[in-house]
Amino acid sequence: MLCYRDEMSEPFVTPGWDFEGVEHGFAPQETAVAEHLRLVRVTQVHGRELVVARADTASPAGEADGLLTAAPGLAVAVATADCVPVLLVAPDARAVAAVHAGWRGSLAGIVARAVVGFSEHFGAPATAIRAALGPSIDGCCYEIEREIAQRFVDQHGLEMWSAWKDGTPGKGTLDLRSVNELLLERAGVPEESIQRVGPCTACGDADLASYRVDGPGGGRQLSWIGISA
Repeated sequence: MLCYRDEMSEPFVTPGWDFEGVEHGFAPQETAVAEHLRLVRVTQVHGRELVVARADTASPAGEADGLLTAAPGLAVAVATADCVPVLLVAPDARAVAAVHAGWRGSLAGIVARAVVGFSEHFGAPATAIRAALGPSIDGCCYEIEREIAQRFVDQHGLEMWSAWKDGTPGKGTLDLRSVNELLLERAGVPEESIQRVGPCTACGDADLASYRVDGPGGGRQLSWIGISA
């Protein structure tokens, strides 16, 4: 697993993401985004809708689970507590995205829709995209019904079983980051351009919020990415 914390800012950041003018972080929600970037978020609903944020887009920008932007001076962000935060960047196009991929959004293929959005809105092909999957509950801890795993197989193919491990009768564990890695690769993002950043939110050694551990009253991580003006 590739990850490290910037000693000055504390959020997890992605090794090798030293793209000119692009800033990002996987951070506790109380950690501020860079002051020179205006933050745009959405009202998350565990779906597959995406918003293209522009310079005049208000925040929150409606009900959705991801945002794309190429607007300088803007940062887009999603909040998570076990779901997968996915940050995407097409460096040459100076375009970025933040995606909230819970199991429902993952099943609906929200990351693949974001990849298509880079092409449609910014002219950036899938092969030009870099992806970072931030701290989330991993296959070690995410126990769900086998019926949900079967839905992934029915929707996306037999390779989805590679992210599943049988457990107690009728249940098992699903690695949602692995699911989204597979979906990104299928959408055309090169395997070597996809990274995991940070530990499992449920059992990792970092002070991260986990819905499974903390319950509905727990905190959230804020995962953001933006383009300097």
